[in-house]
Amino acid sequence: MKKSILAVVILLLIIVSLPTIGNTFIQNSIDERLTELDSFGLETLKDESRVSYLNTSRHLEFILKDSQSFLNYLSQYSDKQIPPYVNAMLEGILIGTDIKYSNLPFAKAFEIEIYPMQLSQKMSEELQKDDINVYKNLKNFLASKGILYHIKYNLLNSDFKGYIKDIKEHIALSDGTELKISLDGAKFSGNGVLLAPNELSSKIKELHFELLQKEKSLKIVLNKLKSSSNFESINTCLTSVDLDTMFLTLKGTGDDVNISIEQLRANASSNDQGDSTQLNSKTSIKSFNFSSKSSTLNIEKFNFDIAMSGLDKKEYLKLTELLSQSNSMMNPKSNVALQTNLINLLSKGTVLEIANFSIDEFSDKTSKKIKGFSIKSNVTIKEDKELAHKMKVSPFLAIPNISLESELRISKELYTKLQNTNKMFTRLKAYEKEDGDDYIFVVKFVDTKASINAKSIN
Repeated sequence: MKKSILAVVILLLIIVSLPTIGNTFIQNSIDERLTELDSFGLETLKDESRVSYLNTSRHLEFILKDSQSFLNYLSQYSDKQIPPYVNAMLEGILIGTDIKYSNLPFAKAFEIEIYPMQLSQKMSEELQKDDINVYKNLKNFLASKGILYHIKYNLLNSDFKGYIKDIKEHIALSDGTELKISLDGAKFSGNGVLLAPNELSSKIKELHFELLQKEKSLKIVLNKLKSSSNFESINTCLTSVDLDTMFLTLKGTGDDVNISIEQLRANASSNDQGDSTQLNSKTSIKSFNFSSKSSTLNIEKFNFDIAMSGLDKKEYLKLTELLSQSNSMMNPKSNVALQTNLINLLSKGTVLEIANFSIDEFSDKTSKKIKGFSIKSNVTIKEDKELAHKMKVSPFLAIPNISLESELRISKELYTKLQNTNKMFTRLKAYEKEDGDDYIFVVKFVDTKASINAKSIN
């Protein structure tokens, strides 16, 4: 009997002490991360905690003492080089963080709020010299937690979700320029490490940017923007973007511009297939409208669906690493390395397929709405170990490696219009093949022999 009572007492003591154990465990986890961040230039200035039996809240303030070390730390989670000007902007910035969590281990998600509190001293001084009104506005904006990320993070399964605080700012510059920015309904969710998630999706109800300067103005509005990304590995990922509407208006330049886009859908993916990689990209737009005093263009149902397969995995990985360096095209050595890599990649062979490149209807300033065109194409580049040598001697030596088959379907309305404006299309008359309201042109290039609708053009 005594042993049973003792067992119950021990069990009760364990249950009662769980919040203390949980708080210690979570606090140690946070402290370990703070130590890591401190080694990368983010110094903790303030650390205050409020602990109750079941819950803990913690307020932290950081100053970025060494922005270069911190950016180097962030770069390990990104394949893109961070621009140098970001370094100057971040040096000395003050960042606040509020953390709330249950002391019961894994009872519920962390609640984290992150917000910049003060500009860096260097930026503050420059703004005060350039425009004191902008400096005061930004100072008050940050002091009121104008930019705030709210995140709920589950330690058990690494799921997270959150939002960005709505923004509605109107800044007046000393020269009379006005800047209006608003962000409404920005939410996100995902899984994995916050700086490098395996899955991430986001949506914005509306993003509004407006710049007013005397008689000139620029206005950009995005409505219902959604995006999602899934990163399985370096070479296997899927990204998609969905935009309901976009409007851009530019006035006061002498040639006012209006652009509108309705229902833009885009996705891109890369997949590992053994020793090769396949890339896919698909974009569609329900309607695109451009107008100015000098020109007008309206497009209905634009589609572009393209894929590359058979890319050598190792050479493609090298290519992505070179392209991730923002200064690769400015550095002669990097430029040579990129050219060499491209030739090595093509020497392994690849297939480029355009499944659909089409426009249903369009109109411009000189014509009413007419039917458009569609193109399907397949380009094969054969494997050639001697490609690098051939390219040095003459690029024309690589032509036999290329084969192409393409089908162009073009409406008679558009074909007639193009013939009237471009002499090149008049040369196609001998190869015309009618199909209802369209003309069809099947173009083939195999073994250096070319034909259109089975008629040789060599």
